[in-house]
Amino acid sequence: MKTLLKILALAVCIPLFISAKPMDSHDTESYTIYKIYEKIELDNGAKVIDSWGNIEEAKAVLVPTEIDCGRYSVEITRISSNFYQICGTSLYIETKYCYEYATREEVLLNVTSTYGYNLGDVLFFE
Repeated sequence: MKTLLKILALAVCIPLFISAKPMDSHDTESYTIYKIYEKIELDNGAKVIDSWGNIEEAKAVLVPTEIDCGRYSVEITRISSNFYQICGTSLYIETKYCYEYATREEVLLNVTSTYGYNLGDVLFFE
């Protein structure tokens, strides 16, 4: 049921990308999508244990999730090195070697797999 809701949210909020002009390889930069996450809000006072065993306050966690394979036109915002939020959703993507500083930047997500180390790519337009 949860996956169905995510798919419906993507279908309503993120239309399938249809380009009016052919893409030129000089007009885009492409980066690998390593993982896709869903943000889960935590109750006030929640704590997490980090990789060093330290206990820290936390307001949310990112949990690996899947979305259907396909091409999606979305806006993303850079949150941290190689982490981008898909604007208007609770979904985040982790990239590899992507140094784009995006704030509500329109990109194309090309999701080609739901498992492995390469889930597809994100294309930035210049």
